[in-house]
Amino acid sequence: MVSILADKLHEYPQQDVIDGTAGGADSILDDCLNENDGVLQLLHRYAGRTFCTPGKRLRLDAKSYYPDYMNGTGLDELWMCCTVPIVTGVIDTRTNKAPFREGESHVLTPNGQFISLQDLIAANPEAVMGEKVTAFAKSLYGTPTWPIVSKKFDNLNPIPHHLHWSKWEVYDINSFDNPGVCPSHYHTTAMGLYPFVTKDDFLACMKRFGQDEYNGVRHLSPHVMMQLDNGFVMPNGVLHSPTDLCTHELHVTMDEHFLAEDLTLDGRIGAADAFYACREEDYPKDRHEDWEYLVEKFDFAANQDPDFVQKNRRPAITAEEFAGDGVDAKWIVYGDFLGDQKCSILRLTVQPGGKTHFCPESPALFHTNGGSGRVGKLKVQYHQDMILGEIYPEIGFITQAALASGGVEIENTGSEPLVLTFDFPQNAHSRTPGAGVTN
Repeated sequence: MVSILADKLHEYPQQDVIDGTAGGADSILDDCLNENDGVLQLLHRYAGRTFCTPGKRLRLDAKSYYPDYMNGTGLDELWMCCTVPIVTGVIDTRTNKAPFREGESHVLTPNGQFISLQDLIAANPEAVMGEKVTAFAKSLYGTPTWPIVSKKFDNLNPIPHHLHWSKWEVYDINSFDNPGVCPSHYHTTAMGLYPFVTKDDFLACMKRFGQDEYNGVRHLSPHVMMQLDNGFVMPNGVLHSPTDLCTHELHVTMDEHFLAEDLTLDGRIGAADAFYACREEDYPKDRHEDWEYLVEKFDFAANQDPDFVQKNRRPAITAEEFAGDGVDAKWIVYGDFLGDQKCSILRLTVQPGGKTHFCPESPALFHTNGGSGRVGKLKVQYHQDMILGEIYPEIGFITQAALASGGVEIENTGSEPLVLTFDFPQNAHSRTPGAGVTN
């Protein structure tokens, strides 16, 4: 008998959630691995931010973007793989608490119940993640956990200008998530500060936070037009205000930020909210709203690097090791970043009727960008107008158990190209993808 939790995932109130810490998670993992040749089916997990407006490109049906239990906050994020709950500040009015395990990845079991991916990892980390990733995760977090977050954020307007003291990010802004966007669009990302901005300029700007009509921090930053179907990497410590396009993002497993902007198209941001997500170890609470301390802590060299775009852009390149007859493969994010191999993104396109044998060096998260087919035994299909609460087979996890058995066969069973995007964690490859490529 498995133990069932009293709480439900906010998007799926009808389904049981198994308490994987109460015993039996190892046998449930075996059942899940046997079901689809070592491929786990993950759920769509949605979240909303109180300071954002949904761009409505997450392919939900029109009514699902604003659940009646979220007190007016709309769904603007899809969390595809995250092994810890996130904190958005939203309250589920049905429970008067934060949504249960908000954003945290759960696996669909063969009998239709849910169990958290982290519970399955804890049951047998080597079978899910492999020895290498398990050792790395232990060194970074002290416990076995998937060391990377995969999500999509989708906003009608650019989000507040902000920075992460510790968290780096990578972006894949693609035409699948943004249909109909012209290559000559003018969706831009603000990055860093102009070279002419002085410490005194920046200090004066931050001292205006919440004092006047607008502190104007975005006026101090160059804006870069993002190229569709190419990658970009964003080091920690650099101001940025991502584009209002739907963006596939990977980052280290944490969710911390400082909001440097006090007014956006979606409303005002109070000083307390600006520091709300800062960790004590990164930014002590007794220094909140101490603008002189902020300016002294701020990395002006990184923010005013004249070669920032050139260093951090990632034009898509062919992934020769995965390409073949009827199979196109491209690295979207690749190369060393901040001194080592942080993570990488691979986009695989299989033409109708095509098959390919896929056996990378590391387990990987994948999601579907188009078409239909199978990954191992897991049938996948790209959907439009998804209804919140329904289960759709689009997101999966290729485990070490699958790789140890020789990998998986990927087959396009439909009439349109099957497009899959794979997210690899840190140090996944013995040879860094794109090594030697200069931007």
